[in-house]
Amino acid sequence: MLFCFIFFQSCYESIVTNGLDDWEDASHSNDFDPNYDVVFDQSKVNRIDLVLTEIEFSEMQSNMNLLATTNELDINPNYFACDFYFNNKQWYEVGVRYKSNKKTFEAFLNGNGKLPFKLIFDKFQTEDNDISKQRFYGFKELSLEPNFNDNTLMREKIASNIFTDFGVPASKTAYYEIHVDKGDGNPVYFGLYTMNEDVERNILNRNFLSNTGNCYKADGDGAKFDGAIFTTDSFENITNELNSNKEDVQQLNDVLNSSLRISDLDTWKTNLEAIFDVNGFLRYLAVNNTIQNWETYGNKKDNYYLYNDPKDNLLKWIVNNTSESLKSKGDEDPISISMLEVSKKWTLIYNLIRVDEYKTMYKSYIEEFINSSFTKENMDALYIKDKNLITPFVSKETYNYTHIQGGFAAFESDIEDLIYHTDIRLIIAERYIK
Repeated sequence: MLFCFIFFQSCYESIVTNGLDDWEDASHSNDFDPNYDVVFDQSKVNRIDLVLTEIEFSEMQSNMNLLATTNELDINPNYFACDFYFNNKQWYEVGVRYKSNKKTFEAFLNGNGKLPFKLIFDKFQTEDNDISKQRFYGFKELSLEPNFNDNTLMREKIASNIFTDFGVPASKTAYYEIHVDKGDGNPVYFGLYTMNEDVERNILNRNFLSNTGNCYKADGDGAKFDGAIFTTDSFENITNELNSNKEDVQQLNDVLNSSLRISDLDTWKTNLEAIFDVNGFLRYLAVNNTIQNWETYGNKKDNYYLYNDPKDNLLKWIVNNTSESLKSKGDEDPISISMLEVSKKWTLIYNLIRVDEYKTMYKSYIEEFINSSFTKENMDALYIKDKNLITPFVSKETYNYTHIQGGFAAFESDIEDLIYHTDIRLIIAERYIK
């Protein structure tokens, strides 16, 4: 009887733990919905430890060096297997890689180790069946952003939350302190990061209760919807890769650039609203232009997604990048709140803002925004709360693992600038809607 008990008990433990000591269904399996309260906790800074072998870390640097020195922006760095630790629990053979862009390459070549990471929790499941469909509290993929060009380390996190609070689809975000063991048993503090959820699975399911529609990642001249240079090649279908027709984005371009806008405006509006969520786009513009974000549509031909929602077959706008938000200047000037300076090549903005009905709707969303999510009281309280939350983690960043220009004093002074920026934007918004 004792033998049978031990036998069945050991089998039971093997099933529950999946052969891995820290495996628990709620935290590791694919059988539970994403736990936003745990992964995107707004009340504290969570800690993550990434542990690699010396060989893996060395190869990770060599791979990045090759891409950075040759400026291979179109090639993603390789994934490497790491042990991932959170709240004294381990996740196994988690895929980790650097994210490639010009800012990352520049930082890497300058010897700055605080670089963005991409995580896939079941990346190596084909090599290890024990981690099949491994998840991090329901999440398959996550990104860790180092807050380039932001002495406050707060803008991306706060801006994303502002969009989502106002009903505009964008990533959930949270603060994390990241430590990396390079293989010698001595974790190195890589600094304070912003955690972002991925679009394909979590944002779609959270906002639209579905991820089966066509979801397009915009990147390229065609993403401007300038009829003279439009091409569907500028839209990567990340949910239905085998669908090569892309007839929905082609139709949107055709309607936007139709001569009916001049000859028969009512019909043009009807055709547009039958395929595109105009209200959602105007709501996005109200937030984007009030808080200011220079690295966005109207300046940049990427940094957004379009999702064909099966519920109503409308293409809907999803924010992709908020790292340059809440700024009055950047590499380019942000779009003004009136948007009248935006040229015809940015067809969505140029055509919509010149329709009186849409302009009125846009103004109403701005008014709603500055009287709800973006009040001075709300924003001042949020800035102070987050400053107090992250100060201990900012103060311990070291010179080769930080992007703060000017030290801790610059962190404090830039938060004051952030508060001032909000005050100015509220004045400008109030003047515009009047």
